[in-house]
Amino acid sequence: MIASVPSSATVYTPRELAAAMVCAARGTRNAIWLDPCVGDGAFVREMALLGVPSDRIRAVDIAPESRESDALAMTTRGADFLEWSSHRGELVDHVVMNPPYVALNRVRGDPLVRALALSLGDADRLPLRANYWCAFVLRALECLRANGSMVVVLPAAWDFAKYAARVREKVEASFGELFVVRCSAPLFANVKEGVVVIAGFRRGKQPCTVRRVVVKDLTGTIAALRQIGRGEHLEAVSVIRHLTAKPIRHRRLDEIVDIRIGAVTGDSSYFLLTELDRLRWQLPVAALTPVLSRCKHLSGAFMGAREWSALRDAGQRVWLFRPPERMTDHPAVKRYLAFGTEGGCNLQAFKVSNRFPWHQTPVPGHVAGFLSGMSKRLPFLVLRDMPRLAATNTLYVIRFKGRATAAARATLGLVLLTTAVRRDLRTHARTYADGLLKFEPGDLGCIRIPELPPRPDAPRVLSEATALLISGLETEASEMADGWVCGRATPNPFKSLGSVGGPEFAAVEGFQSKYAR
Repeated sequence: MIASVPSSATVYTPRELAAAMVCAARGTRNAIWLDPCVGDGAFVREMALLGVPSDRIRAVDIAPESRESDALAMTTRGADFLEWSSHRGELVDHVVMNPPYVALNRVRGDPLVRALALSLGDADRLPLRANYWCAFVLRALECLRANGSMVVVLPAAWDFAKYAARVREKVEASFGELFVVRCSAPLFANVKEGVVVIAGFRRGKQPCTVRRVVVKDLTGTIAALRQIGRGEHLEAVSVIRHLTAKPIRHRRLDEIVDIRIGAVTGDSSYFLLTELDRLRWQLPVAALTPVLSRCKHLSGAFMGAREWSALRDAGQRVWLFRPPERMTDHPAVKRYLAFGTEGGCNLQAFKVSNRFPWHQTPVPGHVAGFLSGMSKRLPFLVLRDMPRLAATNTLYVIRFKGRATAAARATLGLVLLTTAVRRDLRTHARTYADGLLKFEPGDLGCIRIPELPPRPDAPRVLSEATALLISGLETEASEMADGWVCGRATPNPFKSLGSVGGPEFAAVEGFQSKYAR
């Protein structure tokens, strides 16, 4: 059993911190307490000092060696907490713990199997890239009685690790109130980074109010936890998130927009031109239609004249030869048409031979935006901000089925960037060579998205989130979109606002995006 979890996963809790965490749980002597990884018994001793009888404390540890503190609780040694808890119907009122810190890919045997079987909701399981502490937090939530509390000391990865995002969501959805105390300095001798202590209250109640405070050291952490335990009002602590339990209606994407393939030329080598090609043939602008012809042309949340001109000046093929009837007598147009009939264009191509006139490529009208159909990146919405701008069949164009304001269109763009929607998108992707992800219009249309009211700041936030996505920061882009959907900005956890209960506190400013300009 011991070999299944590395010994390096064990980090013992300083007595002063243990006492403050037990205090922060706001527990009573007659309640049932749980320490699922008791170790040297630091928390159990503090529970006993509060006057909690040994038959009201449950303590578990995978290591078989007994400790002096074992007599202070109903202690089970040599047992995996994930297995131990699965066989017990009893719920507890308070959980206080310092779970093991070790990557799941270093855990072996049954403990790993049980950890990977834990649900994150929506049929998702804990991934192998996660950390063992995630499994303890998820299972501890299942052990906690309604209105119960949980206090946990965790690595700083709670704040930023991609694997921790779903665990944070699960915790926030489980409590009516959550405190996050972030200590910038290390608290353990063999851990060289800061830590986070979370304290959740009113298990099962929603909406959840999350309050966050940043402290400098152990002294500040202890002071914050004791104030939380006493229920004292922390003046400078900002409320940075307020989750609502009201269900959000979901709709299929194709209920909101039509998704169509872009213009099919039949012979792109003839119909698509660069600016240099246009100048060489002396073709008038009126004989051509500005287009986007590659996924890489989707360079931002909005495609306007400035963005399109940058592509044109970079030598991209962004002109579609499509002269209206009134232009066919123009000398340059006549020369280019003649070049096409004399072999420059494949007139036998199916799309070319089946239209009249052959040089009039049909272009979808009322275009509101563009989506990629095949790319190494999941689709995202680029809104049209330039009249007449079209796209060829390497891209999809969308048209809103009802009247949509600029804010409503940007809201759809943000929803498509959220973690849940992008997870759904990935399940519908058809993977080709070199990691290309292919989507048909039907694949995109069946995606279910939350129906949200538009907000005036949607265009700005969409621009910022899309810029992150295009720069390769997809997780950060989704986190920004998630925050906007929840009615919050992504917080900057290191911005100081002053002191709370003494100079050792530094609270985080609420409702401030770390990507704000």
